[in-house]
Amino acid sequence: MVNDQINKGNNNGKGKGSGETSPAVDFGAGVVAGVAGLVVGQPFDLVKSRFQSPSFSGKYTSTFGALSAILKEEKFRGLFKGVMSPMTDIFQINGVVFTSYSFFMKLQLPPGSQQEPSLGQIYLAGTGSGVVASLLTCPTELIKIRQQSAPPSLKLTTIGVLKSIVRQDGIRGIFRGLSATALRDTAYGPYFFTYEATLRLFRWMKRPPLPPAHHGPTHEGYTLIDEAEMELKSGLGWPELMAAGGVAGVLAWLVTFPVDVFKTRMQGFTWPNALDPSQPRPSPPSFRHVARDALRKEGWRVMFAGLGPTLIRAVPTNMVIFLTFEGCVSALS
Repeated sequence: MVNDQINKGNNNGKGKGSGETSPAVDFGAGVVAGVAGLVVGQPFDLVKSRFQSPSFSGKYTSTFGALSAILKEEKFRGLFKGVMSPMTDIFQINGVVFTSYSFFMKLQLPPGSQQEPSLGQIYLAGTGSGVVASLLTCPTELIKIRQQSAPPSLKLTTIGVLKSIVRQDGIRGIFRGLSATALRDTAYGPYFFTYEATLRLFRWMKRPPLPPAHHGPTHEGYTLIDEAEMELKSGLGWPELMAAGGVAGVLAWLVTFPVDVFKTRMQGFTWPNALDPSQPRPSPPSFRHVARDALRKEGWRVMFAGLGPTLIRAVPTNMVIFLTFEGCVSALS
């Protein structure tokens, strides 16, 4: 999700001779870093989906036990089941999040304002960008979840799953679970809020006392790139950025994780009924129905099914994203 697809370290690419941020370098480095983070985190994402899927209920007892079982039963390739769907959308999602974040920030700030945005403004801009991005992430995650929740004996391709969805449910079928995805992706708000709040705490701990005439920090732009560049200019380094990204990612998942569990079940597939043409195909369940049914049958603990692999994934994924981005910017600048 949030910290697996985008990071606010997109900051060091410079146009030749200008000293300004180069969008091409930042965007290209962001895409490469996103791909690297996706590959590193994909096995843990697969385990999360399996823990959340009723068809795999009780099969695995721990995160690393699940990884071992999948590796033994489905081989190395099985750990990356469903990876192609989100990988093909990295370009679009990066662009949409950057653009929509800038748009929502401009709506809140006066034209030409150089004041640093408040944490509330950052929260609202992040929330808005997440809701907009859900239009892309919903079809991507639907396909990925169908692949990941399928029995190991079924070898499903991204294109094959997409064709199956359109054939059975029409074009509207690829947006099953859109409302739940949008609600889950409001986590961009708490993510950016926590990220920025953590960095401001680091700056406060490091900076000397301000002179009496100081009127507060200035802000030179509306984009995530501009904000991240300011962080490095303020004296913060990559360790602080990585720590802030990790804290923000964990908190963002904790806030919306129950929604993600029910979203996965909405977008999942009841394979035996679906493969039997003699069985009538029921209408897709609503978010409320899925949540109520899961809580009634499995109790409140179901809201955090798969939380372990998700939090474990946050550590290596954030490290790889930030380090890959830094290396790409250094090579391309």
